[in-house]
Amino acid sequence: MKRNHLKGSQIKSIQVLISKATLEIDNIKAQQKVLQSSMDKQLSQLKKYQDELLALQMDSMEIIISEHAILRYLERVYKLDTTKLYKEIIPPKVEKQIKEFGNGTYSVDGFSIRIVDNVVVTVLKNDN
Repeated sequence: MKRNHLKGSQIKSIQVLISKATLEIDNIKAQQKVLQSSMDKQLSQLKKYQDELLALQMDSMEIIISEHAILRYLERVYKLDTTKLYKEIIPPKVEKQIKEFGNGTYSVDGFSIRIVDNVVVTVLKNDN
């Protein structure tokens, strides 16, 4: 008889645990529904904002010409000799100075060039 009483107690204990777990699962499912609803609203709002942004961008689209395209246009349409320009921008005397001193501003005939990490980053007009 004692053995049956022990089993009955275990059964009751497990039934209580199952009941608690079921309640917790129901609680989580309710929270999940609230979160899913909130997520759906936010996704809808995000889509609305993205559509609005795209419409504004399409209305104000300005065609941009890259500097690369401009350079190729000058070379191919105006037959501009970029090799000659390179030599005018960096004559041998200035090239030697750049190799010796590195970064800085170097005076060329009537203008200056600014060098950063062996790249001509700008050309400046000398004020005479």
